[in-house]
Amino acid sequence: MKAQICIFLFALILSLGCKKPTTVDVLLDGNYTGVLVITNSVKSVPVTRPISVSLKDGKFNIVPSADLKPSGGKGTYTFKNGIGYFTDEDIWTADFDWNMILNGEYNIRSSGVDLTLRKRFNAKTDFSPATSYATIDYEYILKRTN
Repeated sequence: MKAQICIFLFALILSLGCKKPTTVDVLLDGNYTGVLVITNSVKSVPVTRPISVSLKDGKFNIVPSADLKPSGGKGTYTFKNGIGYFTDEDIWTADFDWNMILNGEYNIRSSGVDLTLRKRFNAKTDFSPATSYATIDYEYILKRTN
């Protein structure tokens, strides 16, 4: 009887200790819609921009918006260990913030339906302590539509 209780308690502790992951370690092909959120440490309200992205077979395509810059984008991507590597293939003018282009390295969180891409930047260099700099984050918050 004691052995059965011990086995039951061990199984109970083991099952309670196991937590299922809430993220998927893949980028699922499909169409995603959502917003690009640009957060500036100096401003109290982030800027949001509507966006639609299609991911298929290692290629991405952003549905153009005529009234916003950048107004689209397309290219290729790879994914490894929670980091997405996007390479934009379009040619752009220099009259807007190029960090809004889906290009470079992104931390990825995905649940299979929800997808968040957060732009990664190189490590900051040591600046003088008397100087402060604003930090800007770029994050795509998307939901899979099909």
